[in-house]
Amino acid sequence: MGRVLTTLIVIVLLGVHALLVVIGVAGLMEWFVAQPPWPRFSNPELPRAMLALQWLLLIGAGAVFVAGYLARWRWLPFAMAASYLMLGAVCAVETFTMLTNEDRFTNMAIEYLEYTAILLFLFGAPEMRRRFRVGTHLHPQGSQGAK
Repeated sequence: MGRVLTTLIVIVLLGVHALLVVIGVAGLMEWFVAQPPWPRFSNPELPRAMLALQWLLLIGAGAVFVAGYLARWRWLPFAMAASYLMLGAVCAVETFTMLTNEDRFTNMAIEYLEYTAILLFLFGAPEMRRRFRVGTHLHPQGSQGAK
């Protein structure tokens, strides 16, 4: 993967995850404020506790990605895998037990594909592997392995 393409993907991912923080904060505001200064976007089919969990997980995932990327946090790919696992579990519970719209299963599949693509990028792109030193814990620095 080229440096320019990697940079573009990273910019998009940073923007998306920053937006997740904004959406999560706005969702929490809707949770606390009876009349927010915008049209409500929280799904009325979801219980308040599920909405609170959803907003908190979005804020957490977004903040961890942005801060972890900027800090070159070695464990970011693993933290994002855990974050997406939790978000995916919430999505599954909502999809199978609460939501009624016709597109719910398609939306869940798209969400899972997005998480998978991001994780493949974080764990697989050479630039990301170098940035986060993914896999280097298996081989001491400077070691070329057994010869």
